[in-house]
Amino acid sequence: MEKWHFTFLTLVLISGIFATGCLGEDTPPLVPAINPQGNLQPGQVLQVFGDVTGLGIPRGTIDTITFTVGLAPDIKTLDMEKVVIVYADAIRTETLSPVAGFRSDPPPGEWGILSVQKELGNPNNRIEYEEQFVIRVNPKAPIVPNQVITIIIKTPTGNPTSIRRITPTTIMAENFLSPL
Repeated sequence: MEKWHFTFLTLVLISGIFATGCLGEDTPPLVPAINPQGNLQPGQVLQVFGDVTGLGIPRGTIDTITFTVGLAPDIKTLDMEKVVIVYADAIRTETLSPVAGFRSDPPPGEWGILSVQKELGNPNNRIEYEEQFVIRVNPKAPIVPNQVITIIIKTPTGNPTSIRRITPTTIMAENFLSPL
């Protein structure tokens, strides 16, 4: 009788081991990201392309932040002169003014268009399909290490675009701001 109990118990254990290997959950296939920044929300007009960088004083603070924006899919055009850019960190929030003429390196408290990538037609401040504007913002107060910052780009229509980043622990002349 003990022999049958041992055989029965052995068969149950072996079938349990096989069932465990066969009944596991399959991992879903990876879907490639359309926007590597992962910040495109429904109703958004602009999206961020590439890295967000900051220029600063080595072992000091960051003075300016540079990023590239382009139109979201299905958006045809946007007048950048009607965009409002807001900078926020743990201590302050400020609405940045555009530089005169919209195109130049901004002084403190302002933002400006540094360049246009894939520019179509004559130079203007209107972003068209496939154009990308490189924008630099210069908050009034410098940004310290390990600071969480948010840049909000408000367009006349649609939802605003938010850029949330954290500054590095050691500031260099050129800094990559990490996404949260």
